[in-house]
Amino acid sequence: MRVLEFGIKEIIEAELSTLLGARPYERSENRITHRNGVRSRRSVLSTGLGPVEIGIPKLRQGSFYPSILEQYKRIDRALISIISEAYINGVSTRKMNKIFSELSLNGIDRSLVSRCASRMDGEIEAWKNRTLERHYAYIWLDAIYTKIRIENKVVSTAVLIALGVRSDGYRDVLGLHPGNRESITNWKEFLQSLKSRGLERSELWIADEHDGLVKSIEECFPGQLRQRCMVHWMRNAGNKVAKSDLGWLLPLLKDVVGSKTRAAFDIAWQNLIERVESKGKERLLDWLDNTFHEITAYLAFPPEHWSRIKSTNILERLNGEIRRRERCIRIFPDENSCIRLLGAILQDYSEEWTSNRVYFSKPLNRIEEHRLEMITVIPETGAMLKTCSA
Repeated sequence: MRVLEFGIKEIIEAELSTLLGARPYERSENRITHRNGVRSRRSVLSTGLGPVEIGIPKLRQGSFYPSILEQYKRIDRALISIISEAYINGVSTRKMNKIFSELSLNGIDRSLVSRCASRMDGEIEAWKNRTLERHYAYIWLDAIYTKIRIENKVVSTAVLIALGVRSDGYRDVLGLHPGNRESITNWKEFLQSLKSRGLERSELWIADEHDGLVKSIEECFPGQLRQRCMVHWMRNAGNKVAKSDLGWLLPLLKDVVGSKTRAAFDIAWQNLIERVESKGKERLLDWLDNTFHEITAYLAFPPEHWSRIKSTNILERLNGEIRRRERCIRIFPDENSCIRLLGAILQDYSEEWTSNRVYFSKPLNRIEEHRLEMITVIPETGAMLKTCSA
């Protein structure tokens, strides 16, 4: 490990000497600036022998980042680029100075920001436009809101995100798309872009019940199954009654959402319907009947997949990482900066997931077998439950 660490440091030192035009302590007319120690925060390089801590050299003028570390620090490079850009444009100068001090960055200029941004933007654009698989087992759709400065105004912007599970069982981030809001136009543009990149079918689309999103799926991918996020469904159901009714309603809803078998779901649903009827909640009763088909699509798939495909919770960790990284930005200076950081985060997750362990074991084969088994069971049970609720 020490030999490896020494070798990496020598590579970095050689690159720095070439950049400066002089070796350490060498007198040279070609020297452009001098070394100024190392940053207080050390970078960690992942290797086959384990992590190696590397001190990043500082310069009296300008900035230096070793090329050997670049592929391991995509998100950090995006973040530094955006902070630099915000700083140059006069956004929260006092706060930016504090962040620069923590990151040990000095001598930031427009040309450095431009070079850093152009490298990131090209890499992320290529990832965003890569060819997709034709067929995915499951696809989750959601939006995360962030603030972007547009024409001297701070605009709340929805960034649409798609995450899928491939036929080999590996997760992948399919893409992202910025828009002023979750409108049918933005969702349709996003889904059409996925289609143009090769996507033809998903066995199940999982998303919240947003009108623009639902209509876009129906138009772009007609005839394909859609599952309404049951966590959001439970919250929506709670909004249909007074707070005083939540004491008896929430346990019944949780029984429905937490069902582990089809029989348990049937019993939980019937108990819910009977209790709502006894309470005289006609408005809630009608709503439950209308949403039955939207929340039961997952029941046609293997039970071992249910906990992951009946809600959009799979995206929560992703959203949490995005929030953690954007916290120091607060307001992006422009849309390109937003795409740069979010794209870097999502690209890192995409590469990690597609090279890590499988998320589902051979999902497509099992899905087809299970759906053939359930093809006559679900319609009959669903009809029975709807009759009970009528």
